[in-house]
Amino acid sequence: MLYPHHHLSLEDRVIHKNDYQPCAEAFVDTRLRNRDGKLNYCIIGPGVAENDSQFIHIAEPHGFNVGGVSLPTGKFNSLHSHLTAEVFIVVRGVWRFFWGHDGKDGEQILKPGDIISIPTGCFRAFESIGSDDNFMFSLLGEDDPGAITWENEVIEGAANFGFYLTKDARLIDTRKGDLLPANDELIRPLSKSELLNFHRVSEQEMAARIYNVNENHGYIDIFADEQRNGGMKRYHPIIGETMSELYSVRSHILNPHSFSLAAIKSPPNNGFLKHTIDAKQVMIVGSGKWLIEIEHNNEFLMQELMPEDTVSIPENAVRSITNIGMEDGILYSAISGNEAANIIWM
Repeated sequence: MLYPHHHLSLEDRVIHKNDYQPCAEAFVDTRLRNRDGKLNYCIIGPGVAENDSQFIHIAEPHGFNVGGVSLPTGKFNSLHSHLTAEVFIVVRGVWRFFWGHDGKDGEQILKPGDIISIPTGCFRAFESIGSDDNFMFSLLGEDDPGAITWENEVIEGAANFGFYLTKDARLIDTRKGDLLPANDELIRPLSKSELLNFHRVSEQEMAARIYNVNENHGYIDIFADEQRNGGMKRYHPIIGETMSELYSVRSHILNPHSFSLAAIKSPPNNGFLKHTIDAKQVMIVGSGKWLIEIEHNNEFLMQELMPEDTVSIPENAVRSITNIGMEDGILYSAISGNEAANIIWM
């Protein structure tokens, strides 16, 4: 489902961590045992939230969606499958990911800085096993990532708490007075043969789809601005065809996601000098303090960004970003499209 959007000023395109607005009942599973307390965030795009009360910070289509999730310790998000790519960036906490139609195909423990891309059509779930101070960013492919397919336990169990899900991904809450549609409009449990048709992934395959900037070397001397003062950085192409200026640079994960994901790690007073990109870009601060400058359609923005802040940058806008902190900083960059974006230096 896509939502209407209005013209955004450059200032509207900066969403600070403290401004994120969660929904506590975004999905049909949130009333089930050990699923309560889950907070869902739609930062850019509607994501796959099933509740119309979910707040969306930026509804403008970007070719992908950016959201977030937090969970109390010991709680988990139910097994489910997506129609498009799903990527998580672990920011705080320790998380156990497990997968398979019965949750028994494998598991991985993820810590802050870990990034995981989960194959499309694979049942997956995650549990918070660290502290209550936890948070992950999530990126979903396409403008409309479609509806979630839930494990049978969710569909059958949610009805006991007045929650039902329609085939067009509408959440029905009979406890709040919603009328129950006809049975043929509701999602039904999957048969055993249908469950077995979902993607199966080994632990080795899933481990190969995890990346951490602090545990990898990345690349240097691949951008023209690195030869000038203020352009020093180590570049980490993580997913897809990123905006590298060297064809020899390969991402950790190459299958199409509808977006690319990369990161830079820069020392103080360095980052990206002024340039444009011919695609929409979203920057997420992983660590450090950054100063971003954007020029677009006679508007100018200069804004400080802190960890977990997000900024949406229009196609062909002039932008630069500098680490103004006292230590090395990490910045994540998601760019729309499956083709490599073109970068033009000012």
